[in-house]
Amino acid sequence: MRCGADWGDVLIHNMSSRGLLATADMPCPRGTVIEIRRIHHVIVGRVVWQSGAYFGVRTQDRIDIDGIVAAKPPLHKPVRGSDDRRVSEREPSPSPAAIADREERSRQFARVFQFAVMIAVVGTVALLLASEIGGVLSRPFATIGAHLDGSAARAAEPPAH
Repeated sequence: MRCGADWGDVLIHNMSSRGLLATADMPCPRGTVIEIRRIHHVIVGRVVWQSGAYFGVRTQDRIDIDGIVAAKPPLHKPVRGSDDRRVSEREPSPSPAAIADREERSRQFARVFQFAVMIAVVGTVALLLASEIGGVLSRPFATIGAHLDGSAARAAEPPAH
């Protein structure tokens, strides 16, 4: 049995489909997650009560009582992604080179994404600034244009005698 980070022997006194009563040399305080292994069977649960060496466990999955007592392999292997996580195979850890490659690709994506966001922000600010400057300069240019139109119209008129 694994209790916390320590491994030791355990004696199971009785079992039900979702729990068990056991004793162990190591203390298993209430709330501790334990893992009990018997041949092919793995029981994972949380200690719900403790009195001296005795403790009660509520398991996360149903217990195959007949298989554990008879020491037979489980009736079925859990399907990947199912709720029964007791016997599932672990995926191999990625190599350091694969981790470094994945991190480098992540950094590269982050740089490209950050550049695209900055271009969008700078472009938006430039458009807003151009619009504002155009609005501010349009009034004086309109006044100048009106004066020039009036002067040009007078210059085109024949002189009065």
